[in-house]
This record gives sequence, C-alpha cells and structure tokens, in this order.
Amino acid sequence: MNLKSKIIIVLLTIFLLMATGSAIYFWYAKPSPVSKTEYIKVPSIKTIEKIKRVEVPVEKIVTIEKTVIVEKLKLPDWFKNDAGKQAIATATIPPYEGNTSAISIIDTTTGVGEIIAKQEPLSLMAFVNQKEMYGKLGYATSREIQASIGGRWLFGRVGNIKVGTYVEGNAAFATDKGSSNATFSSGIVLIY
Repeated sequence: MNLKSKIIIVLLTIFLLMATGSAIYFWYAKPSPVSKTEYIKVPSIKTIEKIKRVEVPVEKIVTIEKTVIVEKLKLPDWFKNDAGKQAIATATIPPYEGNTSAISIIDTTTGVGEIIAKQEPLSLMAFVNQKEMYGKLGYATSREIQASIGGRWLFGRVGNIKVGTYVEGNAAFATDKGSSNATFSSGIVLIY
C-alpha cells in the first residue's frame, strides 16, 4: 500500500470517528432548555451558582403591567397565577450558534430592571448536529427536466469550518430525445 492510500485511510478513519462520536453525543445529549412553544425557566450561568446572594434594600421596583404582558406575550400559567412574580424587564436575544449569557439587573435607586446579554465565544472544536434534506426540480438549457434529492449532515466544527457528509441523487429527462440519465453521489462536505 502506497503513502497516498495510507493518508486517505487515516483521514477517512478520523472522519468516521468524528461522525460516530457526534452521533453518540447527540443521541444521549440532554435536550436544549429552550422551548419554542412556551416560556420556561432556564438554568443559571454555572460559574455564578456558587456565589453568595446578598440582600440589597430597594425602596421600589418598577414592573411591567402583569395583565398586559401576560396577554401580549402569552406567558405561562405558573407566572400568571403567582401574585409574587412580576416582570421587571424583557429582551429579544438574536440567534447565535453558541451560548448567550443573560443577566437581569436592577437599578436600586430607580427600581428599574434591565437585561444585559453577551454572546459567549465558540470553542475551537465542537460537535454540531445540523441535518437538512432537499429536493430540486428544474429545466436546463440542454432541454432536460432535472430533478435532485439529497441531504447533508454536519457533525463537527473546527473554528468556523463545519465538517459533514452529503448524499445526492440526480436525474435528467430529455424532453426531445426521450432519454434519461441518473447519477448518485456522496462524500465529505466542508462549509465555511
């Protein structure tokens, strides 16, 4: 076996190990704490959990009118029915591939609350689990009707480069000759 074959075998082995590791990781990974259908309590920032809580006297706290915010944002019953819970600030945090840390703060002189947020930097390497399937249908200049179906699975990230695999099937049907052609391809995909 020549050096080129050995290099290809080593790279394919690394690729397959990454894919297997990613599949196992996401099979057993805990689901994301964010819900797309309702408001839920989210875990606090882990490095802050052990810091002592200190009571600070506040003369007044400015809250958002509870009945209006419950109606507008369709807040859950556990918040709506608890008179002791009030909303002091809201925020819309833009989507980001990594984690976003958010902190609710209050100005003790005015009683007004705010939320500050910071997007945490991505680690150098990580497992990702992005799957997509697609279908395409079109008409080509060669007078063929072309159809494609395929999918890809991105399972790893190194820096900003995502690594994965793809599978695609293509078919072309000539409209004036009555012939057809079909191909199948699969391989490795790198996305920047």
